[in-house]
Amino acid sequence: MDQQDLIEAVAPAMDIEAVSGLFLAGSFGRGSADQWSDVDLIAVVAEGQERIVAEHWRSALHALTPIVFWNELSRGVLVLNAISEEWLRCDITIVARKNFGQRAKDTVKPLIDRDGIYDALPASLPPRQPDAGTVQYLIHEFIRMLGLMPVALGREEYVTMVLGVGMLRGHLETLLMQDVTLPDPGGILHQSRLLAPEQMQMLKSLPYPWPEREALIAANFAIAREFMPRARAMADRLGIDWPDAFEAATRRRLSATLGEHAGRAW
Repeated sequence: MDQQDLIEAVAPAMDIEAVSGLFLAGSFGRGSADQWSDVDLIAVVAEGQERIVAEHWRSALHALTPIVFWNELSRGVLVLNAISEEWLRCDITIVARKNFGQRAKDTVKPLIDRDGIYDALPASLPPRQPDAGTVQYLIHEFIRMLGLMPVALGREEYVTMVLGVGMLRGHLETLLMQDVTLPDPGGILHQSRLLAPEQMQMLKSLPYPWPEREALIAANFAIAREFMPRARAMADRLGIDWPDAFEAATRRRLSATLGEHAGRAW
């Protein structure tokens, strides 16, 4: 069974009274799927029927293809993750109608639609805008992590610092993704399609250090030199007050512990 086989089989398998709507979402819903895509589904159910539908789905899916991984997440709605023995990935979100969320005709495809939900959707959603709260968090957390460098270096926690470099890279990537305007951009494994080629090249050029002191210091500052000007420009654009006092204190701390050059490394 491949993705298309599964998509064709799920509507008959979920054609029960408690399910008023079943929609393809994710890359298949957007029409951008490839051979690596998972199958994302949204089931709209009568309020209070979520657990019943979840149990039905587990049995129905296992009957279609043997399942070797099953996980349930409760995020205000019920999300069920499954992987078949052939590593076919399928996620379903089970929601009451009021929790269907902001969707558009170009982000979902109807498989079952008893209540005309799809027809009532807008053709598309407006472009996504940067989230000021997220950007503010990234700025403060990035500066805080730079300020923790002397602690980790003093304790010679070089393995932990490798993880920290990865987190700083992640903050930079998240900052770049804030300017992706697609309303439904997809997950992290779509990043190379969403960021500009020059942004991807910049990310590739950043160091991946061994757990060695000087390499770790250099990697932290290399990422900072890319993050800080972009973050400041975005803060200006979004009307976010830059934490000047925090940045200045962090520069002084780095100068005092790692040398004067460290305080002006970005």
